[in-house]
Amino acid sequence: MILKSFIGKLYSVWSKNSIINLFCMMILFFMLYDVIITYAVPLIVTEQGYSKTLLGIIFSTAAISGAFFDFVIYKIFKKAFYRTLFIFMFLVCVIYVFFIWSAHSFFVFVAAMAMWGFYYDLQSFGTLDLFSRYVPKKDLSSRFGVLQIFQASGCLLAPLIAGFLIIDTVGWEPFVTALVFLSVSAFFFLLLLREAAGKQQFIPSDEIHTTKTLAEEFGLWRIVGSMLFPLLLLISVSTVFDAFFITIGPIVAENLPLEPFDGLFMVAFFAPPLIIGGLIGSVTKIFGEKKTALIGLFIGSSILTTISFIESPLIIILIVFISTCFTCMLTPVSNSISAHCIQETPKFEKEVQELSDFFFNIGYIIGPVFAGIIADTFGEIKTFSVLGGIGIIFAIILFVIMPEKLNLNPS
Repeated sequence: MILKSFIGKLYSVWSKNSIINLFCMMILFFMLYDVIITYAVPLIVTEQGYSKTLLGIIFSTAAISGAFFDFVIYKIFKKAFYRTLFIFMFLVCVIYVFFIWSAHSFFVFVAAMAMWGFYYDLQSFGTLDLFSRYVPKKDLSSRFGVLQIFQASGCLLAPLIAGFLIIDTVGWEPFVTALVFLSVSAFFFLLLLREAAGKQQFIPSDEIHTTKTLAEEFGLWRIVGSMLFPLLLLISVSTVFDAFFITIGPIVAENLPLEPFDGLFMVAFFAPPLIIGGLIGSVTKIFGEKKTALIGLFIGSSILTTISFIESPLIIILIVFISTCFTCMLTPVSNSISAHCIQETPKFEKEVQELSDFFFNIGYIIGPVFAGIIADTFGEIKTFSVLGGIGIIFAIILFVIMPEKLNLNPS
C-alpha cells in the first residue's frame, strides 16, 4: 500500500511538467557520464603514485576553478539563460574526457579538474535558471526531489558500470562508455529546447544582467550573502559530504573484498536519493524545510560516526546507505530555498546563483583536501567517522542560526 502510494505520488509529480521531465532524462544520462569518469579519476591518480593528500588537492582544483568562474560567469554570459549555459557545458564535458584520458602529470590533472569545476558551474546555474523559469513556487521542493531521483539513478548505476569496466587498471572502456552517455544526454537536451519554445515562464526570459564594477559586485554579495548565510553554510556542509565520498569512496570500494561488486560501496551512497527524492516534497510540507534538512543531517551524521567500529564490508555498506538516507535531504531543500529566493526577488537572481555556487565550491575546496589528509593520517574508513562528527557539529550550529524562512528584501 505504501509502495503504491509512493509510485502514485511520483507519477503525479512527473506528469505535470514535460520540460522538467525531459530535463530529468537529460540529467540521468549526464550523471552516468559524470560519475563513471569521477569514479575513475582517484584510481588513475593513485595508480600513478600520488598520495591521497595530493589526490585531495587535485580534486579541490575543480572547486577553486568553480569559485573563480562564479565571479566571471556573468561577464562571459550576459544572460542567465539555461540554453547557452548547457550548450557550453556539453562542449567542456567532451574536452574534459580527453584531458583525463591522456593525463600523466600533476598539472594536466589540475587542468582537467579546472574544467570539471567549470562545467559543474554551468550545470548548476543552468538548472537553477530552468527551474525558476518553468516550475511554480509551490512545486519547487517536489520537482527538485524528482530531479534528485534521476540524478541518484545515474549515480546508482554508474559505479556498477565502472566497477565492471575497471578490473585491475583503468583502460579506454570507461571513457568511451561515458561519451556514449553524454551523447544521449545531449539528445534529450535538444528535445527539451523544442518543448520549451513558447512555454509560460515565471521570471522574464529576456532579463539581462547589467555590468557592475568589482566593488559593486562585492557590495551586493555582502548584502545578499548576509541574509542568506545559513542557507549558504548548509550548501557547503552538503557538498563537504559529497566531496569526502567522491574523493575517498572509490578507494575504499576497491579495497573491500567484494570484487566484482566493489562498486556497491558507492552505490550505497548514491542510492538513497532515489528513494528520498520522491518523498521530500511531502516531508517538507509536514516538518518545514529547515527541520527536514537539519534533523536529517544530525541523524545521518550520528549513524555515520559508527562506521570505523565495523569490520564486515556488508555492514559498512549498510551504514553508508542508512546515514545517506538522512543526509541526502540537504540538497533538494537547499535548492528549493534558493529557487524560492529567485522567484520572490528576480532582480537578485544573479547574486543568489553566484553565492549558492560559490559556497558549493567552498565545500569542494575544503572537503577533498581534508578527506585526503585524514585518510593518510587515520585510514580511509575512519575518515567517514570524522565526517559524521563534523556533520553533528554543523547541524547544531545551523539549528541555532537558521530561521524558518529566508527572505530577500528588495530594498
